[in-house]
Amino acid sequence: DRYAASVPWSSLTVALSVLALGAIILYGVSLRAGVGTRFTVILLASISFGAATCAAAEAIEFIYERSRGVAELPWALLGIVAAGVVVSPVAVRFVPIFGDEAARRLSLKVSLVIAGIIVPISAIMCFYLLRGLNYLPWTPSAPWWSPLHYLSGATLLLFTAAISGAYSLLFLNVNLTGPHKLYRDRLARTFVSKGDIKLSLLNPSQNAPYQLINATVNLPSSKSPVLRDRKGDFFLFSKHWSGSMSTGYSSTSKWRTNGSQIDLATAMAISGAAASPQMGMSSIPSLSALMTLLNIRLGFWIANPTKSSLGTPGFLCLLREMTGMVMSEENKWLNLSDGGHIENMGIFELLRRRCKFIVCVDGEADPESTFQGHLTLVRHAQIDLGIRIEPRFDEIRPDPNSRFSRTHSQLFRIVYPKTGDGRPAGVGLMLYLKLSLTGDEGELLKRYRSMNPDFPHQSTLDQFYDEEQFEAYRQLGVHVAEGTFAPALMTRTSEPNDVRSWFEQLAANMLEPAK
Repeated sequence: DRYAASVPWSSLTVALSVLALGAIILYGVSLRAGVGTRFTVILLASISFGAATCAAAEAIEFIYERSRGVAELPWALLGIVAAGVVVSPVAVRFVPIFGDEAARRLSLKVSLVIAGIIVPISAIMCFYLLRGLNYLPWTPSAPWWSPLHYLSGATLLLFTAAISGAYSLLFLNVNLTGPHKLYRDRLARTFVSKGDIKLSLLNPSQNAPYQLINATVNLPSSKSPVLRDRKGDFFLFSKHWSGSMSTGYSSTSKWRTNGSQIDLATAMAISGAAASPQMGMSSIPSLSALMTLLNIRLGFWIANPTKSSLGTPGFLCLLREMTGMVMSEENKWLNLSDGGHIENMGIFELLRRRCKFIVCVDGEADPESTFQGHLTLVRHAQIDLGIRIEPRFDEIRPDPNSRFSRTHSQLFRIVYPKTGDGRPAGVGLMLYLKLSLTGDEGELLKRYRSMNPDFPHQSTLDQFYDEEQFEAYRQLGVHVAEGTFAPALMTRTSEPNDVRSWFEQLAANMLEPAK
């Protein structure tokens, strides 16, 4: 093959590997001397990337040379396997064997592994198709509708590459190429009755509660070791101010999404963008590239108002999302995803505001009763804010035999420390409601539990709730909420006038004495 013979990939790999070894020694010397470490890191990364690329190219050439005689077989197998991956979501949804949660999880893992194999193989095959196109001659005898009637293969290839590159760099908006727009529109149709409501214009009469919408800003390349370890930071949307401690806060009217002010539906969709290549503390680096290639991208790129950012988030943002590189608080474009990717209870911003009374509803799937979401909140509150929460789960944790809990809710103390700006120490109360069963639920819930043993902690991977499933969760929510207003707990008055009176009665009957 003329192309393979003209590029000595193996020699380049060896040469660059030797240079990389020299760069490592140079980095060690500069690190010891305390000078020029940034330059040597960039140099080492560049040379190592080049060596890895040449090694991959050599491996591709080797495989290609050995598989020329059976070129048709991989295409046939690839087509069959790819078709199987495409129809697998339908199979998981409707084939009876996948009604079991363990089978559903296994099928998901298998599909991801197969997709992880198919994507790079497809990319390699496309590479060889394009490489073959380069050698096609210009043939006037070709049909008039064929590009080769007018251009040679090499010219056509260069023209296609130029057009694709120009479009991706100048006109591509990655916020519109992923499923986020569809997801946002469906949420808006369901929950936002008046269309696009600008977040900065929300609740003009000031009668409703002040909404805090939580998200995660993904910062795997942050300069802060803490944020780099968490791979993100808490991000807040509210009527007046939006942002995070790492990126700074700006007036909500200054934040831009696709050139416009952010609206309620978009903020809500970002807050629930669970499936994204970058997912804060939940990120899986080995899957980020695959999820990007498969366009599983519910996350959103938003313009940082403290930086000058023109145009739209383009192809470079897509590469950052794929690799996690150059994603820090200093960038002009910030990647946002589900607030649960850093703290799933949505309570952290209330603790930052030192709220006296907090209601925490834990509806996450927790079949093992590890209380991971709430204990993650406890850890973040202690580390970041110095706030101590005293959770006790003995009454809520299900009995291993009956699988029933003794209660749906528990009251915790929140110990606020004295702050440097003069705010005194104090104590707050948190009412914690857990998705659980106590055995006194209605017959509909008992029947549904007998038919679906995983209830009420069925996997959220199943987004296709039928009528019975939806009603079962709705009735359980009503049952849990009504239990907190039980006459046995409202000993002073059954209809408290305000939140303080309600919490005082709950504390008298639910709160354990302080030690």
